[in-house]
Amino acid sequence: MSHVPNDNPRGKNGGRAILWIIPRSISTAFAKCMSGIPGCEVWYEPFGFSHMGMMKVLEKHGIADCPMSYDGHEKEFKMTAQELEKLAPGSTFFPDRLPFASIKKELEESTSKYVFVKDGSYAMSTDQRRQFLPKGYQHVFIIRHPLLVYKSIRKAFFAQFLEAGILKFNETDESSFDYRLYANEYSSDALFQQHHELWTYIRDHVNPSPLVIDSSALLTNPAPVLREFCETVGFPYSNSLLQWSASPEVAKSWKWPADNMYKNEAFLGVSMYSTHFTPSAAVPSWEEVTDDVRELAEKAMPYYEDMIQHRLIE
Repeated sequence: MSHVPNDNPRGKNGGRAILWIIPRSISTAFAKCMSGIPGCEVWYEPFGFSHMGMMKVLEKHGIADCPMSYDGHEKEFKMTAQELEKLAPGSTFFPDRLPFASIKKELEESTSKYVFVKDGSYAMSTDQRRQFLPKGYQHVFIIRHPLLVYKSIRKAFFAQFLEAGILKFNETDESSFDYRLYANEYSSDALFQQHHELWTYIRDHVNPSPLVIDSSALLTNPAPVLREFCETVGFPYSNSLLQWSASPEVAKSWKWPADNMYKNEAFLGVSMYSTHFTPSAAVPSWEEVTDDVRELAEKAMPYYEDMIQHRLIE
């Protein structure tokens, strides 16, 4: 596999990487793994949370354009933080950490030897937003089969909405939950399309051969996948990365857009208490999943099938 050199110093001088994700693609466990690298600063979805909050504010308050900087838009970002707190009860979001311009500036100015960012590709769905991609970072994409992704998303969102008290279609339990009724509102119906579009943009404008990681390969045979990832982005690899503490305490040191986010059991519970990568669950048959999962996965398959052809093969 050929690699375009990073424009940020590598090797003994450090490295920087953004792992662009689709939700439920083992990326939180990946972040815990990266915490095992001495001197590695870990960021948790800074652009993704900004996107989610801004979408709610735009819809609710009729704001025409997404503000990208904090100065002059303090009111909008205060509302954004408030909307995010409704989705994640118990967390306090910081308005000045949410603007895309602020995130880009802080990422570029980090003095840490190694910087690892995991973030949602859906947050970079327009050219207006892509101008805030930080310079000096290698871009890596992780991919997972749509049936596994949407089956897991459905379960996690039901638990999250139930806890937050924002179920709104008279759902009485998970069996009556139809995620299609929420997918557009939370930008989940086009996850794979947006992942594919950002991957295409990076290939056209940044790196013609960005690394694509198949989450199933990572789970089944993590050592060679992690070794290739580290080599690509300028991180040091050792077999010690294959095991980590079960405690979620390490996440307290991560860069979050809010306090106490690591306590979100609906989305993070399993990964936060993980200790290593374990073999992936089998892909379910199309017949055994619920109708909402099947419909969303069918729309995602062409984008997944194109990207998976470019995956790292070990």
